[in-house]
Amino acid sequence: RRVFEAYSYLSLCEESMLHLVRSDPSADRPEWRPYVFSRHPLAVAYRYSAGGYSFAGLLLLLFADRMRSYDAGVWWCALGMALVVQGAVAYLGDVQSWGRPSVWKQLDPLLASTLFLAFGPWLGARSLLGHFVVPRSTLSLWLAGCALALFAKAKAAQASRRAAPRLEEMLAWHTLWHALPFLAVFCILDLAFMLTFAGSEFARA
Repeated sequence: RRVFEAYSYLSLCEESMLHLVRSDPSADRPEWRPYVFSRHPLAVAYRYSAGGYSFAGLLLLLFADRMRSYDAGVWWCALGMALVVQGAVAYLGDVQSWGRPSVWKQLDPLLASTLFLAFGPWLGARSLLGHFVVPRSTLSLWLAGCALALFAKAKAAQASRRAAPRLEEMLAWHTLWHALPFLAVFCILDLAFMLTFAGSEFARA
C-alpha cells in the first residue's frame, strides 16, 4: 500500500510539473503567424533562439574530450548530437509550424524536457556525488540559469492559458526559456578553455 501511495504521489507531482510548463495549444493562433515571421525584434529573437541548442551541441561535440576530463561517465557526444537535433526540432515545432498541426509540436517538448533533466538535475546530482567536478562558479551559474529558464517556461505556459493571451508576452517568456542553451555555450567555452581558474587547480568544496 505504501508503495502505491508513493507512486501516486510521484505521479501527482509529475502531472503538476507538466501542467506548470505545458502551454495551451489553443494559444498557437494562425492569425499570429505574420507577426511571428515579421522583422519585429522580438519575433526575430524568438525565431533564431532555437539555434542556441544546435550551437551548444556543436561545441559539445568539438570539445567532448575536454568535457570528459571533468566527467568521463557522461556521454558528451551523444548529448551534443541530441542538442543539435533539438535545435532543428525546436524551430520546426515553435516557429515553422506556428498555427498549424504538426508532429514537431509533440516531439519538441519531449526532447527538450529530457535534455533539461540531463543537463540540469542529472549533472547537478553527479556534481554532488563527486563525479562531475567543475569550478563552483561555473556550476552555480549553470544551475541558477536552469532555475531561471524553468521559471521563464512556466511563465510562458501561464501566459498562454490566459483568457486573452498576448502574443508578445508568450514570445518574450519563451525566448528567455531558449536563452538557456546560450548560457550553455558560455559554460562549455568556460570549461574548455579554463577561463575561470588557472591551470588545473580550482575550488572543489
